[in-house]
Amino acid sequence: MQWFETLSSGRRARSARRPLRWTPIAVALALAAPAASALAADAPAAHPGAALADTSKPAMFLHETVVTGSRTPRAYFESPQALSFLTRVQLKQQMPTVLGDALYNLPGSDGAKDSPWEQRPVLRGLGGQRVLVMMDGDPINSARGNGPHPSLVDPTQVERVEVVRGPSSVAYGSDALGGVINIITRQAPDATTGNSLKGSATLGGSTADQQTNASLQLMPQIGKLTAFISSGGQKVNDFSTPDNGKVPESGFSAYNGIANLRYPITASIALKAGWQLYRGHDIGLPGLAVSVPGFSQDFNFPYYKRDAVHLAAEHEHPASSWFANSSVKGYWQNEARDFYSTMSFDNSFLGPLPPGTYVDHTDRYLKLNTFGFQAQASSRRFDRYRATTGVDIARDITDGTNVSHANDYDPSGNPYPGFESVTESRSLPQGYFDSYAAFAQTELFLHPQWTLNLGLRDTYYHYRTSFGVAQPPSSGGGGPPQPEQDFEPMKVDNNAVAGSAGVVFTPASDLHLTANVANGYRQPNAQDLFFNGPASVGIVYGNPNLKPEKSISSDVGLRWGPRTLGLSGNLFYSTYDDLIDAVQTAAGSGGAPASYQYVNITKARIWGGEAEGEWQFKPEWRAKATVTGAVGDITSREAIQSLYGVSADTAPLPNVPPFKGTAALRWTSANGRMWVEPSTRYSWRTNRLGLDPFSQFRKEWIVGDVYAGARFGTGQSLTLGVRNFTNRAYTLPLGSIEEPGISLVGSLSTDF
Repeated sequence: MQWFETLSSGRRARSARRPLRWTPIAVALALAAPAASALAADAPAAHPGAALADTSKPAMFLHETVVTGSRTPRAYFESPQALSFLTRVQLKQQMPTVLGDALYNLPGSDGAKDSPWEQRPVLRGLGGQRVLVMMDGDPINSARGNGPHPSLVDPTQVERVEVVRGPSSVAYGSDALGGVINIITRQAPDATTGNSLKGSATLGGSTADQQTNASLQLMPQIGKLTAFISSGGQKVNDFSTPDNGKVPESGFSAYNGIANLRYPITASIALKAGWQLYRGHDIGLPGLAVSVPGFSQDFNFPYYKRDAVHLAAEHEHPASSWFANSSVKGYWQNEARDFYSTMSFDNSFLGPLPPGTYVDHTDRYLKLNTFGFQAQASSRRFDRYRATTGVDIARDITDGTNVSHANDYDPSGNPYPGFESVTESRSLPQGYFDSYAAFAQTELFLHPQWTLNLGLRDTYYHYRTSFGVAQPPSSGGGGPPQPEQDFEPMKVDNNAVAGSAGVVFTPASDLHLTANVANGYRQPNAQDLFFNGPASVGIVYGNPNLKPEKSISSDVGLRWGPRTLGLSGNLFYSTYDDLIDAVQTAAGSGGAPASYQYVNITKARIWGGEAEGEWQFKPEWRAKATVTGAVGDITSREAIQSLYGVSADTAPLPNVPPFKGTAALRWTSANGRMWVEPSTRYSWRTNRLGLDPFSQFRKEWIVGDVYAGARFGTGQSLTLGVRNFTNRAYTLPLGSIEEPGISLVGSLSTDF
């Protein structure tokens, strides 16, 4: 039973009907003023451009600049937080089917995987809505349940992915309880003189799933207007495994598009606009399929749609100004999907019905619109400090309908006359979920060797929902009549405060020691509060009385980079209060699923460490490795008794990944045009996943891959690889399906 995986963890503001508190809004408007007024100034400044050209010689990771976590650019080793990232070069060379595939190779990063498409990130043992996923700094998951989907962004559109492990609520607010994944898309370059058009095209595929994919990227310039435009698609068939052959309903198809524009109004002020589209179709979910004697159920997404638009103004201030830069941004997102299921019962389980089978086909439609505004301003780096301040305002608007088609069939498969029924209900009530936040972060340079990082955020939540029919009355299908179930109107007004304090100590120029303490929180979303329907544990019901989740996390870290060697590691200890779990409220019978409800019940702790290293021991040779280990426990006797029927002070916290890691050796030719990289991935000691019973093991495994590539002088590049070349049967620690067997993968691209 994977109850923790189905949680859409969160903490709900109490339904206290107190007056509206205007303090956070006033602070937000005050902080927005400098950023808005700054647009009136005018001074020359340089802007980093986006390069279309590729390289097979990536820089040492310790020398990279990151923006996630602090929301302003700074060197990797200057951050007291645990960070990792993927570059565009790495994504191109790994050739992932979806973006989530590439995240598994990062330390401390896993995923709850139910199909090749359905992959929900897990950071340090926390997943679902406890991990905030963003695209270009805009949250893409917010009020939706079951966790965010990085699959909604195509890997060919991505410049880099930055991952912050541990609470990041100061910078980003709710949902950043376990960490943040920021998907940064490819941007329009700086304008040069004249008009031009550059681009590239790519074709790729793989054999285990008979996948084909193609994409086209264009970088036009017309006067001062520049753009990055991309479109592509892929078709993924049912994949094959070493032990069980084809996995039914594991394929999908998708197409996508993105356009990022840049227009400099002056030498220091630039307008940016962006648009993204994703369309997924026939997405199978074999990991959620249930089949027991007398009962079966299958799930899929007939369609999954996402649209996003943003408009921003960025200003680089003159050298005489206290401000270094400021920006304002507005965005809109729409997400729409159909979560479809087919449920089949033997009639003997449903009461005095004729022999045969009761079948229910249900479409669960969800629409989520998000409107947001961000304003941010950063100071210059002075002798003693550097500061950043800003506001975040967002509104989620929910809408969802269930349409169920039920019928009863005789043993020969013919429908019984008069048994067909169509039931329409709401999966979520209509409502809006507002948040208004103000934040401030500062770096204090106390000494040439000591830097103190401080942060504070105040968020005001304003939720309103309307009356809706969750389930109309029914005759009970042979049993007692069922009354109507309704969504009652709800009002929530609540505040949440997050803080952080971190220290970076530099005893030597290539050695950085860090320590960081931060609290996190998560407001319950619409899924937690209202969702009524099937999940992998059974039938789950929301709870409008949920409280917010809270966490406190402590990190110590080391970054050491003498010349050609780079090492980074973190040890962490985190505690959690009021985690939301699905507690059984009614047992199933005759193969029918049990009923569960979300409640604030769990206190927990997770501790462990992550490390990654890189060593260029010869000009052409580079070795890389990562290792991760974590242990999680439920520390609430009441929760353990309710969830497992066991009396104990502690029990394993489900879905905390086991000891795992990666290793790779890379050779690159002297001219940089050819490279070969064999690598391995492994998972060890999987007995603490918290599965029922506690002592159950999952198979330990080690898998080998090899990739190679070549670039030609005429602008073409070829990448080939063999995944799982030993054809090993294995399942990811948090996966519900066996992974594909040996697979040949490749891509061919050309620049023009």
